Amino acid sequence: MQQDPGSSMPYPQYGYPQPNVPPHQDPAMYMAGPQAPMYNPVAQAPGSPNYYPQQGMPFVPMSGSNEQTNFGMTTQFLQNPVMANMAMQYGQSLVGQGKEVLDRELNKYVSTSRIKYYFSVDTAYVAKKLALLVFPFTHRDWSVKYNPDEPVQPRYELNAPDLYIPAMAFVTYLLIGGVSLGIQNRFSPEGLGIQASTALVWAVLEVLVIWVTLYVMNIQTKLTSFDILAFSSYKYVGMIVAVVVSFLMPSAYHIALIYVSVATMFFLIRSLKVQILPESSHDTYGENNASFGGEGSKRRTYLLLFMGGLQPLMMWWLTRQLARP
Repeated sequence: MQQDPGSSMPYPQYGYPQPNVPPHQDPAMYMAGPQAPMYNPVAQAPGSPNYYPQQGMPFVPMSGSNEQTNFGMTTQFLQNPVMANMAMQYGQSLVGQGKEVLDRELNKYVSTSRIKYYFSVDTAYVAKKLALLVFPFTHRDWSVKYNPDEPVQPRYELNAPDLYIPAMAFVTYLLIGGVSLGIQNRFSPEGLGIQASTALVWAVLEVLVIWVTLYVMNIQTKLTSFDILAFSSYKYVGMIVAVVVSFLMPSAYHIALIYVSVATMFFLIRSLKVQILPESSHDTYGENNASFGGEGSKRRTYLLLFMGGLQPLMMWWLTRQLARP
């Protein structure tokens, strides 16, 4: 049979055959599952009554890449020598400005240079001063050397007052008190805190009483508040000795307390005599002062005896509960 050349050869159909449905029906209606509605952004808005939640995993932005990018930028910034030097200089300038502001505010109330003077000590000075506090009876020269404007620093002058030994002695006194309470099975953090606050309050009250006495008795002297605090706080060295002796021999506590009390009183009177009660009508700086003669001299003597006699009483009061019975 001869094939008509004018007719085209039909191509084979690949895939699944479509169902034989009428032309007016949609083939998608025969697909499995419910028919998905068309997306309408207005109808599917969260505020709309036809809103329904979307199925599937929610979209989460990938923040790790941003963090890694920021970290990489910071690392590159710090690895740049120019930028690193600029950041270091800026930080140093901020620290310097903060230090200047702090020093300026402190200098309104307390001179930082004056405080540094009382802590200008070395090991040799501390050893000699401790020996002088415990054995003051053999010392001969109690005068204090002076520069044109101020006394010589403590490291160069044994008789000059300092605050390093009183501060360290106060802390050591608290630690020895804690050990003593522990040996007696009476230790507690609250008890140690009460001991510290009590000693601190008594120290402040002692300085205030002496300062008010100077003002009421109208006694002019070169002693400052720090000088009074230093001289009145040397008693903690003797208190430590008395408590430690009670650890070794409880019956010797009162004997040790009497000795260190007399030594502290002797040291204080001899040290303050050259500043409160000079031998002539001229004070330590060579200035004439009428309050040194007559009634003024008596008032100074009473003040000196009051400051010296106050030390044994304070030493007994602050160690009576710490000594080992």
